[in-house]
Amino acid sequence: MNRFGLLLKREYWEHRGGLFWAPLWASGVLLTLLVAMMGLAMYHTSGNANGKFHFGMPLKLLLSKIPADEMSKAGMVLDTFLSGFWLILQIVLFFVLFFYLIGALYDDRRDRSILFWKSLPISDSQTVLSKVLMAAVVAPLLAWAIAVVLQVGVLLLLTAFAAMNGVSATTMLWGPAEPLALWTKMLLVVPVNAIWALPAIGWLLLVSSFAKSKPFLWAVALPIAVGVVIAIFELLETIGAPDSWYWQHIAGRILFSLVPGSWIWTADEQLIARFDKNGPVEILDGELIGSVLMSPSMWIGAVAGVAMIAGSVWFRRQRELAD
Repeated sequence: MNRFGLLLKREYWEHRGGLFWAPLWASGVLLTLLVAMMGLAMYHTSGNANGKFHFGMPLKLLLSKIPADEMSKAGMVLDTFLSGFWLILQIVLFFVLFFYLIGALYDDRRDRSILFWKSLPISDSQTVLSKVLMAAVVAPLLAWAIAVVLQVGVLLLLTAFAAMNGVSATTMLWGPAEPLALWTKMLLVVPVNAIWALPAIGWLLLVSSFAKSKPFLWAVALPIAVGVVIAIFELLETIGAPDSWYWQHIAGRILFSLVPGSWIWTADEQLIARFDKNGPVEILDGELIGSVLMSPSMWIGAVAGVAMIAGSVWFRRQRELAD
């Protein structure tokens, strides 16, 4: 267990630029943009309503005209707003993990550091599994923690904005808001994303383990080329399946299942319709997640991902250096 913990620390220290600093810098940019937008809004209304922000009338007066039962819906709006920031960090995480996994087993063969790691009492299975755990669990948990800090910063900025406009932050924000419930739901999505992402994790590690050069081209061009061949020769028509089946269930899964929340399209159609209506916060809905976990696509993909991870362990044992 101690060796495995050291392997995880190695992964973090070697890739902390992407795993930690990339989402942190993205959060800083988002907060800066929010401050700029708030400042711009205040600047353009500085000559009206005693310098207070307004939508045709001062914000304080506008809020006073909203019925109490309608104000209760503000919590959903606020959750959606905060979830938008979380989703942006999830997109950053996708790109970080995509390139992290492509180089995970290739880079140490290219720079010959694999010879050092193989001289240690560490198995290839432990090495590969440490990279799987980093991509599937540790990195998403880091992104979750950074997203929580980002959302706290957003709430504090909105509180300051409300105070500058003479509005009670308790009425406008902290009353309707349920940040603890939102953060709990965000955390519960992490294991669902991890299971769904196994085909992409397995495929990228497999490519990283066998490619002698240009692993990115192998990872992306090979499934695309296979899809083109299938379409040209209409190979799937022999089993009564459309060409889109390959792009959705094979190429799409091994290339894009790292995208957090991409599993939503396997949910029940009525729940998907609700997502289209209510926006990104619906990803955090327990009923929708339960529907996804009952989907055969989720678990067939997970089995395929595990098989490819096993294949990457085998290739790591066979290939020591990249050309």
